[in-house]
Amino acid sequence: MARKLITVLALAACAACTWAQAPAAGGGPLVQLNVVAVDGDGKPVADLTADDFKVVDQGAAQRILFLHNNGAAGLAAQAGESSNRPSGAVPHATAILFDLLNVKNMIDINSVWHNLAKWVPQMESGESVYFYLLTVEGTLTPLHAIGGGAGDDKTWHQDFGKLLDKTMKGSRTVRPAGMSDEEVVKKTYVALETVGNQLATLPGRRDILWITNGVPNIWKPDTPCNGEWIECALYVPHLSFTLDKARVQVNPVSYTSSPNAYLNRDADLMSALTGARPYYAEEITKIVAHVASDSASSYTLVYETQPEKLDNKFHKLKVTCERKGVKLQAKQYYYALPDSRPLAARQQAALVAAFQSPFDTPDLGLNASLVAGPAGQPAHLQLRANASDLLLKEQGGSFEDQLTIVVADLGAAGPIGTPSMANFNIHMTREQRDAALKNGVPVAQDHPLPAGVQKVRVLVLDQGSSTVGSVTIPVKAN
Repeated sequence: MARKLITVLALAACAACTWAQAPAAGGGPLVQLNVVAVDGDGKPVADLTADDFKVVDQGAAQRILFLHNNGAAGLAAQAGESSNRPSGAVPHATAILFDLLNVKNMIDINSVWHNLAKWVPQMESGESVYFYLLTVEGTLTPLHAIGGGAGDDKTWHQDFGKLLDKTMKGSRTVRPAGMSDEEVVKKTYVALETVGNQLATLPGRRDILWITNGVPNIWKPDTPCNGEWIECALYVPHLSFTLDKARVQVNPVSYTSSPNAYLNRDADLMSALTGARPYYAEEITKIVAHVASDSASSYTLVYETQPEKLDNKFHKLKVTCERKGVKLQAKQYYYALPDSRPLAARQQAALVAAFQSPFDTPDLGLNASLVAGPAGQPAHLQLRANASDLLLKEQGGSFEDQLTIVVADLGAAGPIGTPSMANFNIHMTREQRDAALKNGVPVAQDHPLPAGVQKVRVLVLDQGSSTVGSVTIPVKAN
């Protein structure tokens, strides 16, 4: 642990030196949106460009800096290459949260319980799907928790019915006497944030399926409200910012026997907060498949705002498509929390976070290989970055960007030595850009391999969009 901390501090110090020498790569904070696009039949629309979208933030039109189709095929791995997108597309994870605290009605609890015990084992696969129970006391109980090798377990769901039956038979179904409305709100939001933060440790897109019959909220004291509860309720800004930082969407799922307009309104607002959608009375297997499909048919859209626009308030967003017949799903609010850090510090933090993650970060697609050199000579590192993930700015007929590349050595006990760091400038003609979209942006460098190195981890930061990707390459023993 100490060795890893030393390496992280060295990475941060090295980053500061490198950025001090690097040219400025933008200015204001970036706002990132996940946008699902489908046609009138619900089929993905995969050929949209930035010109097809219009974004309005607090009534002001925004200039889109970057658009990426998350369902687009990545670079095909060549012989000897490691990839952070081995399946081709950005991965996706789903957590199911069965909320006893806000289902409340005993008839509904029993109905959901027995349906989940039947439906979950019918899922095609349990891979990258997790399950949590929020008890009436407000305790978060994992039935299939995030962490370890849980994400690779494709068969856990097959015996889920027995596990859920055993858990439910030992659980209370009535709230403790005296629990206040504010306590319910706090415990509910903490549960959503906890699951969201655990999902954030996983690579790719992330969804929570929140099984509930209500969205609890409590008004701010002595504050007049002329808008929706999102803008007027306690604790919602913290919830919004936490989920946004974790890049988690919350999809309310209701199986209530007593539907009402308030539930529909509140579920719609909660969905609008994260860019998700509500579901009513649908089998959980179909919902799991649907959110995975939405993830594969989504776009990442980025625009730049100004620091003074981050005013500690909720901002209303409107994302539309100029092409007829295309339906969009995107968040309609975000909490504009000020961030006084300069761009270099924000990018440095993103690199450190990616280095500390136990998984490779696939947001920027990378393929890499490492070829050992002759005795006593450095190895040769060959990297290909997915050009469609880069913010390549056209200037005078040339496409330009800058990458920051970090290379770290890992041994059996953790990091070895100090990571190396360098900037790589991209200047491409249109023809070279078109070729790079097919084959990737190549980067090559020699890399000495100290004794005991078992893996080499490469991190790449796109200075234009602040997107980070990482890929880990096993080192073959000579």
